[in-house]
Amino acid sequence: MTLTEFQMLIYGIGIGAQGMAALDMIGSMRGARRGRTEAETARKQTAGDLFHSSFRLYQLQQRSRA
Repeated sequence: MTLTEFQMLIYGIGIGAQGMAALDMIGSMRGARRGRTEAETARKQTAGDLFHSSFRLYQLQQRSRA
């Protein structure tokens, strides 16, 4: 293997490693965004359920007073 071929091999390995690191970073960012969206959806669902159950309890209490 000549010196030029050896240098090209080293450069190729370096560029490939940087490319894989960039792709991994993009995948991690997408996963984090997806996780935040799921957490926000779950939080809104929980808040809605809490409101609904509180409102239902309020309605039942008002009905029993009448």
